[in-house]
Amino acid sequence: MKTYKLNLLAICTVVLLFMACKKDKTGREPLPEGRVTFDVPASTDVVARDFDIRNVSVVSVEMKAALQGSSSSDVHYVTFATDTTKIADYKLKYGNTALLLPTKSYLYYKPTVAIAPGTNLSEAAVLNLSFQTTLQPFSTYVLPLTIASIDGIPQDPKTRKVVYYVFNTKEPRYMSHAGYTPTATASSTFGTNVASRAIDAATGTTFWASSNTVPLPQFLTIDYGRNVTFPGLDYFFPTALTAANGAQTTSAKVETSIDNITWTDKGTYAINVNNTARMHTITLPSLTTARYLRFTILAANPYVASATITYNIGFVGGILLLN
Repeated sequence: MKTYKLNLLAICTVVLLFMACKKDKTGREPLPEGRVTFDVPASTDVVARDFDIRNVSVVSVEMKAALQGSSSSDVHYVTFATDTTKIADYKLKYGNTALLLPTKSYLYYKPTVAIAPGTNLSEAAVLNLSFQTTLQPFSTYVLPLTIASIDGIPQDPKTRKVVYYVFNTKEPRYMSHAGYTPTATASSTFGTNVASRAIDAATGTTFWASSNTVPLPQFLTIDYGRNVTFPGLDYFFPTALTAANGAQTTSAKVETSIDNITWTDKGTYAINVNNTARMHTITLPSLTTARYLRFTILAANPYVASATITYNIGFVGGILLLN
């Protein structure tokens, strides 16, 4: 009899817990469609901002959901999402020149947020932006955002609210050479890794290499085809090379010239390319105007070709002038 009572008590407990869970699942106040929207003025569906594309950094964009009418006694969960198909609607309304923000440029760090009981405004959802330097200058990029679900219930894609987050880019990080073709020469060359490979579009996979039989210093000279004014430059070490093999530049000298005859020393710089981009930014002492730039590798780590062979050699994956 005692065992029977204990079993009966256990069964009753399970039933009560099941009923409580069921009540909690269905007891939340249902929200009619359209009750939750973006926390933006009702008169607009655009949130615009300027976007600096000169440097790579993580930029966080926040957005909140608003509960229309009286507050709820229950917590409600809102999930934001992108709807890239809506770029066509944006172009119809605001201009056909807009570009869709590339997928690699953004990541929802925090897409789901809560509207706490007794309040009408959610905590902030967070969208992270990066890879700015890959975007076109003086352009309009658009990312259409929607409220995808409320309390786990998907919202109708045809009727749900869409807000367009607009990013207006300004000047690029690097100087444009449109209309001009820079050329390059070098003090020595190793194999097919000629000087022109240091100024092509690939800063990591193609490169200039100095001769492995001529010791450093070795230099690269670039002719930009006309006088240019710049505050500094980015030097790239080739990502195509295995870092463990060495040859990373550790010291370099920068010189400039108007006529390729008289050269001005712009300083000697300690170089560190031990980063993901394998890049080092050199800021010159002052804004400089010149047609020619000479980049001299003064010192580099030994290049380990094998267990018994090392070379004193320099590499330039790319040199880009800063705006």
